[in-house]
Amino acid sequence: MLTDRGIVEAIEARAARLPLGVTLECDPDLRLTRFDEAVEGGVWFLVSECFANTLKHSRAERVVVRITRTDGELRVEVYDDGVGFDPAAGEAGGGLGGLGDRIAALGGALEVESTPRAGTRVRATLPARERSVA
Repeated sequence: MLTDRGIVEAIEARAARLPLGVTLECDPDLRLTRFDEAVEGGVWFLVSECFANTLKHSRAERVVVRITRTDGELRVEVYDDGVGFDPAAGEAGGGLGGLGDRIAALGGALEVESTPRAGTRVRATLPARERSVA
């Protein structure tokens, strides 16, 4: 799906199979825009890992994925209404650390905010390198 239809439709297809409510908010033109394959793969991996963490740990009922493009950057935000955790206590585990490394390798940055009993918010900023598709 990602290769053929792009990041927005791939995320929608994945979200439709989850046993919780997912809202995808994105700029309308992003449905028609294709980005560098590595960037699309990084966004897909980020959102998929956030979905997995939400299902495994958060006890959330809702997840929101927001994708925007501003000033040459693709911004991805995933947040849930789950139980949260204390990032200072090291409860984030290796998954989020690996996510940060993957996003950094693409020239981006990752930020994680969470508070016990107040959900988790993961934000990534990546270069919005578009590619042409024939």
